[in-house]
Amino acid sequence: MILKAGTPDHGATRARSNVKVATNVCLMVLLALYFMCPPKLNAGDTEVPSCRKDPRVVAACYTVHGRLNNWNGNPTRRIWIVGTKRMLGLRDGTELPVMLQKPLSDFDHEVVGDFEFCPFTPQKSGVMQVGCLAAVSKYEVKKRSY
Repeated sequence: MILKAGTPDHGATRARSNVKVATNVCLMVLLALYFMCPPKLNAGDTEVPSCRKDPRVVAACYTVHGRLNNWNGNPTRRIWIVGTKRMLGLRDGTELPVMLQKPLSDFDHEVVGDFEFCPFTPQKSGVMQVGCLAAVSKYEVKKRSY
């Protein structure tokens, strides 16, 4: 095909337009697949099986809905049980689920969710119960507001 100078090549314009459409369709399909099939967490990422088997556990493990964050003092990591004045302490040196290690490496983040807590001390009114964290579920990491 011979074109005169200044004559638009409609075939090339159509080809570029088709490439853009195809690229956009591919991106939309990839995004749809990502949201329909999100990456799955391994059970090991949200659990610490060694906690349940720890010989220091004095009573049955139980689940609470609360907010976990770092505090000054001992123990550093504490769970406030939502709707109460009760605090649970995680014994310093006990493991955290893999998914919580990075967010709780500083004092600027907190985790709200359901926590399976295994007590090392008996429950006593007015005293923080201390134990370990066996699992976390339905959780959300948030920037801590002071």
